Amino acid sequence: MVALPSYAASIGSGGLPAIAGSAMEFCELDTNESRTTARIGMALIAFAIAFNVPYSMLASTFEYPDILRRPPGEILSAFAAGGTPLILTWGAFALAALLFAPVALGVAAVTRRSGHGASAVAALGIAAAVTQAIGLSRWVYAVPGLAASWTASGANSPGRAAIESTFTTLHQFAGVGIGEAIGQSLTAFWLIGAAMAQYGHPRFGRALPIVGLVGGVVLLLGLVEGLATVIPFDPGLFGLAALVGFLVLTVWLIWSGVLCLLRPPVNA
Repeated sequence: MVALPSYAASIGSGGLPAIAGSAMEFCELDTNESRTTARIGMALIAFAIAFNVPYSMLASTFEYPDILRRPPGEILSAFAAGGTPLILTWGAFALAALLFAPVALGVAAVTRRSGHGASAVAALGIAAAVTQAIGLSRWVYAVPGLAASWTASGANSPGRAAIESTFTTLHQFAGVGIGEAIGQSLTAFWLIGAAMAQYGHPRFGRALPIVGLVGGVVLLLGLVEGLATVIPFDPGLFGLAALVGFLVLTVWLIWSGVLCLLRPPVNA
């Protein structure tokens, strides 16, 4: 007697409902993946826009980032004049930097493929978020006290000079060292890693990853400007590299988010 194929036997023994149930479950999983991807896409777009809100406010009210390289007395005077609204703006900027961590996890989720190290790349993004938030938090918890003491001290007083020296040390260590050198480096390497994970991915294609790679390289070139604060030389166009790099990062995030919204989930 010839045995029936297993799938035929399963149909004959009532297995058809089970097969239909499996198909429905697969469709449900596919729908859930689509919703998750869309939510991540919206989060990427929202973050790219929200991060630039406090940045733009600082640019208009505090002349950021140009003011960072001015004499300490000028920085402290401008900070004291900004008052509570300026402190709150810096707080929002530091919080936005910290929120880069879940963004990195979201990018890992939509680019995860076998053998592409998405978790390692996400770790770089989380580290970048923490270090940049630490650097920015000095404007919320350390600089206000220094600015108040600087304002209270008289002009040309020894106390004012000591305050300016303290500010310079803090500014160089927490700002240029932790926030810019370490944080910006980690951001650049994260962007390069995420772009490489996107390259050839059915959802992201090839053009977008190239934009990400360029942005990461430009961010690394921006580190040259920070070196000019300790090794006197004219950074020239390198002084604009960090600004351009973060603008490219903004475009890359929005573009990635749009593709997550427009393209269906894929099994890569």
